[in-house]
Amino acid sequence: MRSALKSALVSNSRKAYDISIYRWRRDTVEEDVLLKDTFKWVDQSGNKLDLLAIWPPRKDSQSVQIEVEDADAEVGEKAYVEAEDEKRKNKPDTSLITSPTIPFRLFDCTDEILKDQDTYLQETNGVVPPYLVVSQVWGDIKEHLNIPSVEWGVPISNRAKWDAILDYCKREGTRWLWMDILCIDQAGDSFKANQEKAKEIPKMSSYYREATACLVIPEGYEAFSAAYKQVMDVYKAFANTGASIADNALEIWRSMEMMNVVMTDAWFSRLWTYQEFLLPKKHVLLDGQELDVDGIRLVIDWYHKILRNSSLQKPPEGKDYPFVKPGTELVIVGWSPEHMGYDLKDELQRRGHLDLIRVVDQTRRKRCAKDEDRLFALYGLVSDEEKVDVEVSSWSPSAHSVTGVSADEATLRLKWKQTMLKVLTGGRVWPLFYNALDPDDMVQGTNWMPKATSPRDHSRGIWSGPIAFDTIHYKNHHTIQFADDGLHIAVRRVGRVVGASVNMGDGGGELNKAIACTWLLMAKGFDIDPIVEQFKYGLAHADRDAVPRDQVEGCQAALEAAVRARSLGECFVIFEEAQLRSKLVYGDTVSGWNRQILCLAVEGQNRPLVFMAWVHGSREPAKGKCWVFDVTSEPVGSVKRWLVANRNGPNTYTKIGTMYARPVGVKDSFVRVILD
Repeated sequence: MRSALKSALVSNSRKAYDISIYRWRRDTVEEDVLLKDTFKWVDQSGNKLDLLAIWPPRKDSQSVQIEVEDADAEVGEKAYVEAEDEKRKNKPDTSLITSPTIPFRLFDCTDEILKDQDTYLQETNGVVPPYLVVSQVWGDIKEHLNIPSVEWGVPISNRAKWDAILDYCKREGTRWLWMDILCIDQAGDSFKANQEKAKEIPKMSSYYREATACLVIPEGYEAFSAAYKQVMDVYKAFANTGASIADNALEIWRSMEMMNVVMTDAWFSRLWTYQEFLLPKKHVLLDGQELDVDGIRLVIDWYHKILRNSSLQKPPEGKDYPFVKPGTELVIVGWSPEHMGYDLKDELQRRGHLDLIRVVDQTRRKRCAKDEDRLFALYGLVSDEEKVDVEVSSWSPSAHSVTGVSADEATLRLKWKQTMLKVLTGGRVWPLFYNALDPDDMVQGTNWMPKATSPRDHSRGIWSGPIAFDTIHYKNHHTIQFADDGLHIAVRRVGRVVGASVNMGDGGGELNKAIACTWLLMAKGFDIDPIVEQFKYGLAHADRDAVPRDQVEGCQAALEAAVRARSLGECFVIFEEAQLRSKLVYGDTVSGWNRQILCLAVEGQNRPLVFMAWVHGSREPAKGKCWVFDVTSEPVGSVKRWLVANRNGPNTYTKIGTMYARPVGVKDSFVRVILD
């Protein structure tokens, strides 16, 4: 490739150029690396490190022959898959229609008595009456109220909160109320109470959906109501009304302080209240205001707009707010629909449920009191096919089977495992498309399972690679079974890994290694199109501050010129001239930790293909025993992601990572393997 851009960038290629930080000879050319199979990297301190290895040693021929281990066993497994396919054709649909949910108890605000299902239905002629549901931030429990007809002490942060709830109901003429601390047995660790919680938790979504409205009681409910009213008054007065923003700058500027009171309340950051934010038909506050969650999003967008276009500037009398950054792209730190988790509301209303993996990612930074709530608090948002029976850790014997962890965390691990098994054996294979950040505590036979549930994973982000949400609807329609030795699943064999780089961290310095590997493999005659396309995608979807949209095409052309340059020195010259390294650092699918360059030999392809994969630093591709599989049964050309696995026994493999798929003529035939 000798494009005009490349010629312009390297026309003065003999000028003095300092590439000492790379420690590569500036005139390293293709002939210098063609017969080499290992490469070193010299860092800025002069330390020589492994960079890239190709195995087995390559000679002049680039033809690919893939030998499959356990060929006889594979023939038998193919026959098994075909037999299972025949059985499945005549399998009847056994799906069940679920019945409506009727609240187990309701509180009668008129009589101030808690009534069970039989009692209140007798009073309402067998019809579930209209009822109000409460969403509250529990806070620090300072009291256990003794309420007549309630058999347990009602846990609450202060008596005034309960009095305010009751006053609201009487003022508004609301007779029936559902509230978790009133209507679900709170009697500590009693077996009866925990049994009841196990039954009621899965029903809470129906309670919040079917209620006439949801009474929201934020942590600072009095300050919240006053701040919300002021914000909405300002918004109605000045947004989309033609009123001058500049002439009313002080009032609008001051309202942002009130909006911050709203946005930073714990009601938006707690895990249990997330479903209570998304599910109800209507939200109201104790002072009678309707809490317009759609309106909050419009207000946030309006503040961002008028700050970004400078319609609103800080007036001389205005206070400095640490959360307002007019000179940055964010403008306001911590305010966004994503911060609230609002961006899934439309999907929930359209489909009736959300995908668990998406909700887990959305809520990973939200807080909860018990580890087990990482899963239980999301039950109201996900479909029945992703739910398993609820058990409460304090009385579940299986919850104490994991040494060194609390009962709550043990319950969470157990339920996550059961959930993954349920969705996988049902054919949904999306859990295989994500890498665990921390592979600690992996148990033989379950290494395929994403470690998405431990508190430390949530505190620093769950996944090591990008989450490709377009894969969560993928299916594997073959029989999937779980045994002690792992997950038995039918897969398509894509190819064998024949080369791998060192594991790479985040940042520009580590990206230099990826650039060098790409050029070296190009020089060896490997097909680098897959990784180049990934780099190009990263540039096209990078942060707009890093790569303005009108510069994407030029950056992509410079990238092509660089990785196909006649010498490694010229490659780095072009990268520096076009500032590609600093741009790719912000590139989607390119940046991040636990990246590795892999060379993949595919049957029938003349040259190995080069990909960037996500492989945890503690797991290395096994020389000669690392394979790439398609674990779906989707049409070959539509698959977006593949699994990377090391062979560790007869037809048994351990997942070590994933990579983006590319149509490369994968054979549409299946073999049954065991994923440890």
